[in-house]
Amino acid sequence: MTMIDISMRNEFEQWVETARPPLADEPALGLAALMTTAAFVDPVAQVPIFDAISDATSATSDPAERAARISTALPWVADGKPRVALPRPLWDGFWDIIARPRSPGDGELDLTLAVVALGNHYDQRMIDACEAALLEFDSVHKLIAQPEVRLTTADLERHASDSLAHDLLSMLTANGYDIEVIDADTVVLPGEYPAQNRTNRRILQLHDIWHLVGGYGFTPAGEVAISGFQMAQFGQNYSTRFLATVAAKAAVDMPAMMDMLLTVTFDGWRHGRTTKELMAVPWHQRIADPIERVRADLGIRPLDSAAVRMMDALVPAV
Repeated sequence: MTMIDISMRNEFEQWVETARPPLADEPALGLAALMTTAAFVDPVAQVPIFDAISDATSATSDPAERAARISTALPWVADGKPRVALPRPLWDGFWDIIARPRSPGDGELDLTLAVVALGNHYDQRMIDACEAALLEFDSVHKLIAQPEVRLTTADLERHASDSLAHDLLSMLTANGYDIEVIDADTVVLPGEYPAQNRTNRRILQLHDIWHLVGGYGFTPAGEVAISGFQMAQFGQNYSTRFLATVAAKAAVDMPAMMDMLLTVTFDGWRHGRTTKELMAVPWHQRIADPIERVRADLGIRPLDSAAVRMMDALVPAV
């Protein structure tokens, strides 16, 4: 594993905090830095940032051409922005994830919890910015206006074998999961943050439903791709920081895999951008329906990604 030294860490932090990544000179780290800017510095700008990277990486593999396309879409990249100093504990937690070697006992939940924990180091500016980013999405406003309904395991029982509820319960049981991998009552922020508090609780219930309805496998590639989908659907900062962290780790450890990872990420992103916003759909009213009917009624086409299939084939052998 290639380790990133202190001087490179300092450079990377400067690229992120000034929103000025060296996209042509350091293609892998530069793109990871721009994604990290979206996660930790300017969440409100995450959609144009990810749209720009998506367009550039799908159009060409040449770093100079990618840099030019991104700079055209995001003119501020060339000169950067006034520096925003991130909390030191946030950076330390980020680098701990990047430096940690994967062990055979690690599961997907280990990385999830580590990325979730980065949010414990957010300052007031970041919390406010994450709230503003969510409120860019119409479905978040609709969700906040609705009564909250939480599904339980009992709600999924005794449905027909071809129903969404049956498929979801079967998947959860087979993998030893619960309908809420993380306790929903532990993700509540103090104060008036209705968008974050409602969507944080909501996505714990919907993540696995979207896996099934959206056609995302329960694999490392599937988790990366659905993170792009979720981020595009409602601006979830957890997904943005997850993707930024995974991209930075890939750029450090496996730069040769970076393009495949980006393709997986942005296949999910584009899928999320072209699918109607699903956050405010009354999913508790759809669990008795077959998945195919849900897809037809909501206009959801399952993900079809050659990059996801390729990564699924390669990752177990890595």
